[in-house]
Amino acid sequence: MNQKIINALTKNIGLKLLAVMFSFVLWLVVVNIDDPKQTRTFTSVVSVSNEDVLTQAGKLYEIKDGVNTVSFRVTAKRSIIEKLSPSDFSAVADMNNLENEERIPVTIAAKSYASYITISSRQNYLYVTLKDLSTERFVINAQTTGTLEPELAVQEVSCSPTVITVSGPQDVVDKIDSVVATANITGVTSNFTENVIPKFYDEKGETVDSKNLNLSVSTVSVSVNFVNTKAVDITVKTSGSLAPGLTLGSIKTDPSSVMIIGEAGALNDVSTITIPDSVINLSNLTGSFTTTVDISSYLPEGVQLAEGTSSKVQIYVTMQNENASTIEVPAANISFHNLGHGLAASLDAETVTVNVFGTDEALAALKAGEVKGYIDCSHLTVGEGQNAVLVFENTDDVTIQNTSVSVTVIEDPDAKGNDEADNADKKED
Repeated sequence: MNQKIINALTKNIGLKLLAVMFSFVLWLVVVNIDDPKQTRTFTSVVSVSNEDVLTQAGKLYEIKDGVNTVSFRVTAKRSIIEKLSPSDFSAVADMNNLENEERIPVTIAAKSYASYITISSRQNYLYVTLKDLSTERFVINAQTTGTLEPELAVQEVSCSPTVITVSGPQDVVDKIDSVVATANITGVTSNFTENVIPKFYDEKGETVDSKNLNLSVSTVSVSVNFVNTKAVDITVKTSGSLAPGLTLGSIKTDPSSVMIIGEAGALNDVSTITIPDSVINLSNLTGSFTTTVDISSYLPEGVQLAEGTSSKVQIYVTMQNENASTIEVPAANISFHNLGHGLAASLDAETVTVNVFGTDEALAALKAGEVKGYIDCSHLTVGEGQNAVLVFENTDDVTIQNTSVSVTVIEDPDAKGNDEADNADKKED
């Protein structure tokens, strides 16, 4: 039986070997017909290496026209090329190979099937524009935006870090005038901290695009602390009594109320800010009168004025049937008395704001250009910004309040002074 099998296998052995070889050749032909070579175009994003070469030279680059991709042709058998995608290739531009300060050769390599594919030998380039590198440090301004809840005020706004380092094209960095980190306080009722992206502004308040800038921090931590607020009226106490013939009309303040801040318990104990009777002594008045006081010393313990609230309060004391107003008296209407020889004096302003009192009819008839006043210069020396009292003579039905002004006295060889003139005026009087 075995002999029959051996005879069958060895019979016509040449023909059988020829058949095997023919089958192998046929298989090769079929394989090549079914899996031919193909060529396709791929596009990859270019990555840049060794960028520090430019940084060390005080330069940086921008990709020209924003085009950071290259296209290339790849040849491989169909069974291989159908498996490939752009992610199977790397495209690298080495900054060490920068040519003519405008282009970098791009090296393309296969990450997969490298021994089975052929990449076109055509040289690709990444085109760049070089710019001067600038690095600056800016103080970050912490701010808030939005609407405060009732009876709350912002007590403090701070940020961390307080300084940011900015690197980038010099023409962009030079535009930056301020850096602002803004926290939104709308709907917030308690202290909070949030991370915000800083914004850059030029001197006109317009936003500077920061996409090409390298920042030491990408976000800034802004903390906002709140405090309770309360609006309270201002009251004025007086001492003494008016002289016979005078009848008090009203005592008013401007503003009539102020905003104070503090702990809730302290605010609950405050109903008014009282200006003590030592400020207004009625016995010293000869008519309507106004003065300015600083109320910061009159605030109760545990409270203070809200930010943006002035501590200066104007007090108007008017007699019966009189009202208060102001006029602008020209500097040319002011004379200088008791000014020594060789000296000249002048006001440090073109006009002086003066308080006047009287009936509505009298105030309406008063003309600022006709109001005259004088300054006693006997106590003044050569120098700028000296305080002096401007004295007015009251006109019929109108009281003009004397006021403090700023005067400059200079040496003037041509000035004759006015001592003699003053004495002559006194003799005539």
